Amino acid sequence: MNKGIQNEQELEEVTEDKNGILTWVKVHKKQLALIGISIPTLIAIVLGLKNKDAIKELFDNLKDEIEKANLYSSKWFENATDAELDTAREKVRLDYCSSGDDFKAACSLQNLLGRFDKEMSKRAWGNETPHAPSIHREHGWYLPNDD
Repeated sequence: MNKGIQNEQELEEVTEDKNGILTWVKVHKKQLALIGISIPTLIAIVLGLKNKDAIKELFDNLKDEIEKANLYSSKWFENATDAELDTAREKVRLDYCSSGDDFKAACSLQNLLGRFDKEMSKRAWGNETPHAPSIHREHGWYLPNDD
């Protein structure tokens, strides 16, 4: 019988402790939330200060990649002067010629050359349709195409 009473007393103590802990958590929930937010922030700051050079290099590389992506954007093509288009196209053409076995880079540069040509043609012809010289057949323009 002593064991039964002892188990009941332990159960009551555990229940009281549990209620006490829940009450304490409810009272201190703001402080716990601040601790939960501030500890990871402090860890991030410490790691950031420790790896400051690596983070700076990462951001510099990211900045360079963004500038490269915006270098030949549609907005750049609209705002560039004819002289800028000529010099930039020549640079891209030389890169294309020296791409060697790098097929992916060659395709990308070839597409970029097409964008340059399209913009330069649009500026040269405006709203007009470009006209190539008419080509006559070998034996005369009046002969039928049935060879």
